[in-house]
Amino acid sequence: MAEHDAMMARFVHDYLELLDHRVASIRSHLEQRNFMTAHVALLSLESTSVMVGATVLAQAAGRLREAVEQGDRDTVPSLLADVTVEAERTRNDLVGVPEPAPASSD
Repeated sequence: MAEHDAMMARFVHDYLELLDHRVASIRSHLEQRNFMTAHVALLSLESTSVMVGATVLAQAAGRLREAVEQGDRDTVPSLLADVTVEAERTRNDLVGVPEPAPASSD
């Protein structure tokens, strides 16, 4: 079980390392009206958020993804704001996860 814990700690650490960049990338794609790329990035954020237990962020990303899919551009700014707030909340919630141990050289 210790190996599983170490893998999960590594995944959470990597997730947090990329979180700000991912949200900024989604924002940029939406601002540039690159909706297909934003959609893919939102799917990725949604699924990885589920994997780390960040259910509220996953739901916020899912609502934004659905708005993008449906062409509901009027709600995108407020839904993006929700994703941004939840990403910060998730960061604060997960900051206490222990750092992953260095990989062994077996």
